[in-house]
Order: sequence, then C-alpha cells, then structure tokens
Amino acid sequence: MRVSPLVCAHRGLSGIFPENTMGAFEAAIELGADFLELDVRRTADGEIVCLHDSTVDRTTDGSGEVSAMTLAEVRALDAGVWKGAEHAGARVPLLREVLEGIAPRLVVDIEIKQRGIAGQVAEIVQETGAMRRATIVSFDLGDLRAAKAAEPALACGLITGGPEDEGVEGERALVSTALECGANFISCAHRSITPTLVRECHLMGLMLMAWTMDEPEDLRRVIELGVDALVSNCPERALELLGG
Repeated sequence: MRVSPLVCAHRGLSGIFPENTMGAFEAAIELGADFLELDVRRTADGEIVCLHDSTVDRTTDGSGEVSAMTLAEVRALDAGVWKGAEHAGARVPLLREVLEGIAPRLVVDIEIKQRGIAGQVAEIVQETGAMRRATIVSFDLGDLRAAKAAEPALACGLITGGPEDEGVEGERALVSTALECGANFISCAHRSITPTLVRECHLMGLMLMAWTMDEPEDLRRVIELGVDALVSNCPERALELLGG
C-alpha cells in the first residue's frame, strides 16, 4: 500500500482540466490524489474566489483585476474555454463552495495569493467545518500569522523558493522562520530541496512538501530525497511512479 510521499494535484488536475475549477478538483478526486492545492483572492465586494492571477485575463474569457470586480462579474466569465472547447462553461468557484463540496472527500491546500485576506479565509474554513480537511499556505509570514491568530488550530505552511543562504545554516534559518510564524510544514521549490533540508525539517517536527514538478526525473528525485508530499500539475505521473 502506498503511504509516502503524499501526492498533491496542483490547482486541481490542471494538466488536463482548467485550473482552479470544480472540474479540475473533481478530476483530482477521481484520479486518487491525496490532496489538492488551489489559490484564492478577494473580489471587490468581499467574496473569496479561486483564482491564481491578480487578473482574470489568462484563465477566463474576460479581463480586469479580480480585486476590482464583483462576484457577479467574476462568475459571469467562462473559466474553462481557454483550456479547450470541451471545458467551455466552467465558472470560477467560491472557496466556500469548494470547502463544502470537495473538502469532505479530499483535503484542500489553500494558497493565499492576495495580502490581507488570510484571516477571512481562516474564518471560512472554520464556518464550513473544514478545519481538519484544509490547510493554508503562503509566501508571506504575515498571512500565516493572521491565519493562526484567527484559527490557532488550523494547519499552515510556509511556501518558499528555498533558503536565503546556502548550506545547512541557511536551511536551519528557514526552518526557524517557519516555526516562528507558527507553520506546521514548509512547501519548498523542488530544486532547492537537499537531503539536509529534509533532515532539518524532520528534526524540528515539520513536514516538507516539494513544488511543482511534472517531469519523471524531477519526481523521482524528490521521492528519493524523502519529502513528505509533492505537488504536480500531472499527479497521475507521480502516482504511477509510486505504484498507486
């Protein structure tokens, strides 16, 4: 039976389906991923939606800043046709919808893409009963502190491109930073992960997640390093390598 590492579907099964849509999330469940990652931003009228970019230009048939658009304006856009005609009609989901519909069946890793919304996101996680089925991650230490302040029991992770300084001292500094902001795990760019970073995280009780890789050689490398989880746009490849 496959146990480790856990396999995360990046923005859902985004190699095949339009990212951050219910179709991509449902496909991740069908595939057998262990959890999925999504991105959140806030609309002009205060609603938290699943979108990666600051604008809707790349992943919908519209244009404009997410933060300047109302929920109704965002929801009127087609969030699937850019990926192919067969995906036309997909809509931008609310975080609340995903937590209510997806989290009971698959753990959801929520990346905060807009500063100042982490506390509200944490509250939505609590309100939807997803405290044990969701995590929050961010590159920003303030986001993680805000999420922990709103819901201390909520699992949070620090995203990083890697240690600022080379060598084990830089890796220990990264671990210390994560611990100081209350993080439960580190999500690190895969090329920055070393055997000593894996060891330092585990020594201090932190899980280490690797992002984002799709090529078999990159997937094999992080698996051999002993990371706890890996993030991929093509999680089916990771599952095949792991025999799951």
